[in-house]
Amino acid sequence: MKAIRLSFISLALVALLSGCASSSFDTSSQATGSYATSQYEIVPDGDWPTSPLNEVTTLDFYSINDFHGAVAYNPSSYELGINRLATYFDVKKGLNPDGTVILAAGDIWQGSADSNITHGRLVTDAMNLIGFDAMAIGNHEFDWGEDTIRSNRDRSDFPLLSSNIFDRRSGQLADFALPYTLIDRSGVRIGIIGTIGATLESSILTSNVMNFDFVPMRPLVESGAAYLRTLGAKAIVLLNHNGEVDSGVLDDVDVVFNAHTHENYKYLTSGTPVLQASYNGKAVGHVRMTYTASSDQLELVSYTVDSSLIGQSLAEQEGMKSLYDGYLDTEINVIKNEVLGTATASFSKAQLGNLAVAEMLAYGATMGAVAAFHNIGGVRDTISSGTVTYGDIYKVFPFDNELMIVEVSGTQLKWWLNQDNYVAGANPTSNTVGGTAIKDSQTYKIIAINYLTEKHITSTDQYPHNLNTAVNTFQYVRELIKAKWQSVGSLNPSNYN
Repeated sequence: MKAIRLSFISLALVALLSGCASSSFDTSSQATGSYATSQYEIVPDGDWPTSPLNEVTTLDFYSINDFHGAVAYNPSSYELGINRLATYFDVKKGLNPDGTVILAAGDIWQGSADSNITHGRLVTDAMNLIGFDAMAIGNHEFDWGEDTIRSNRDRSDFPLLSSNIFDRRSGQLADFALPYTLIDRSGVRIGIIGTIGATLESSILTSNVMNFDFVPMRPLVESGAAYLRTLGAKAIVLLNHNGEVDSGVLDDVDVVFNAHTHENYKYLTSGTPVLQASYNGKAVGHVRMTYTASSDQLELVSYTVDSSLIGQSLAEQEGMKSLYDGYLDTEINVIKNEVLGTATASFSKAQLGNLAVAEMLAYGATMGAVAAFHNIGGVRDTISSGTVTYGDIYKVFPFDNELMIVEVSGTQLKWWLNQDNYVAGANPTSNTVGGTAIKDSQTYKIIAINYLTEKHITSTDQYPHNLNTAVNTFQYVRELIKAKWQSVGSLNPSNYN
């Protein structure tokens, strides 16, 4: 982390969260506790100017969100790739070298074979090379566990931010992120705050997040913004990993970059621009503001989402290409480019989900499973007709969710069938398994990804299976699909409708 020095001053227990829920957010489960919090004291760099260098300073804020490790150039999916994204930001910095700020609003590392194989190291190194100024933590940053977050934090030249992730073990802010940071552009100080949606714990593998509490943002953003203003911040940017923002904080910040829902939008509320810029590097959010020193005024000039990246004929940046090629040659290609077989036609997400549970059931049946379950959201992409590589499968099933064999009662099995997942072996409409009516008191074995089996780990009275008899196979669904494709050579998507 460059340009600032941070020291930490512990404070007493503070009841930050009481009565802080916005009317538009359901925070009843989070809104009453107390946490020990630390005030992060920022000591501005002694080399920073003590006042703006110019009467009028133009500030250009750029943000990506939900990049999901999309480092490869994939024009058919409008994915620019990291080599050309580096050129894009070089061009933008060239237009305003003393006033450009580059940010990321979370879910940046996880999602492609290239990034997953390196556990985010490639993406972190690429962000260092581009010159990112800060990154908010998203829910998928937790997919490889908290130690990987710390490892990538230690590797990064920019701070990871989240002001509302608390560690249940210590009662304090999670130690792998800072709540906010302060940067300087031509003597104009800019505060940046990170937050994550208070309900997004449920979208993460429970065992990876059970030690953390995502609390409502409002009091933390309010206090963080107020503190940054005391340090002379003339603009406050909120990196919010959520599809919507608590309207109660819009008077405290000047720009909001949202994330998580993979949408393209921009709107103005209470004079504050709120943007989200798609996913996988398909778009970049941009807000331009000017700060006038004599009047001490920050003014909004424009706010846009640039969705035309593929059409801009951007060349690969040589430095980034060298970095990426190094990873490809030493770590990635030997795994990613393994040819598995062919697809006779393009597979939709639904067909791939059905393929997944079919292979899960075939595997689980050897251990007595009679039904298989995979969540819909865990199928992330499609597969085109023609040659299929392991990298293609990895992009569809990027999550390291282990397959569990669990016992359920007939009543619990009916509950499972009512949860809107991909299913094989049982019929949600007729409540049958193998063509036979499910008996409430009978015990059945099922196979499911541990994301599903762990979802109710904190509510044992509602736990959807017998905890004492659960068996972890330590197998991943993408490995089953890889083996299937290799064994038959060619798969027809029409067999999985």
